[in-house]
Amino acid sequence: MRRKNKLLVTTVGILVLLATLGVTSMNASAAFVSPTQISENEGTYQDDWVNLEGVATDLDTEGQTITFAVTDGNHTVPVVYEGTVPDTLQDGRVVVAKGRYDGGELVANKLSVRAHEGEERPESAR
Repeated sequence: MRRKNKLLVTTVGILVLLATLGVTSMNASAAFVSPTQISENEGTYQDDWVNLEGVATDLDTEGQTITFAVTDGNHTVPVVYEGTVPDTLQDGRVVVAKGRYDGGELVANKLSVRAHEGEERPESAR
């Protein structure tokens, strides 16, 4: 292979690698925010990827779209999620909903439920 072709292939490879790293790091660097932070900074998080953390309330698992609210005691943010419901998701549990904040609600693509936040382990888990 000629020297120019080797240089071109190497340059394209490096650019593809940098683009891949850039895209993955943007999703990984989503800010952890509370409902109060979103509510008090109106518009700051619009169309941003965020990790919304708080207590799940008003859980509705009827149908394919799951809706619930995340609260921190001061403010509440509605969440819409389409996907597999974690078995431990229920009202009163601490959740992290990861997704895009859009139009006053979080459109989540991933949910995490904290295990036994602030409570003793259940008898069945001992």
